[in-house]
Amino acid sequence: MTEPMGESMAAFEDLPRVPRGPLHSLYAALRRRAPQVSATRPDDDRGVLCVAYRGQEATIVWDDDLRQYAWASEKGGQIGSDVEKAAELVAWALGASVSSGASG
Repeated sequence: MTEPMGESMAAFEDLPRVPRGPLHSLYAALRRRAPQVSATRPDDDRGVLCVAYRGQEATIVWDDDLRQYAWASEKGGQIGSDVEKAAELVAWALGASVSSGASG
């Protein structure tokens, strides 16, 4: 017996909402592509993502005006808008290796 789509989808309405946004996407990409990099979950109040690897630390922000990731510590230190490439660049800058990761 199958139930109508509306009834089965109603079960998902009770699930907690997962934050979605550029920094959350970068956090997930870093966990997937460079799991050895320490990353704190993005702080929505401050709008930053803090990362570290072997004594190197950095803070990343999402620049709404430019629509891309940027280093918070460097004025105009743009990283780019593509989340996978940004994860690679962040890991590389910290000296961490990057896995190819699964696409899709």
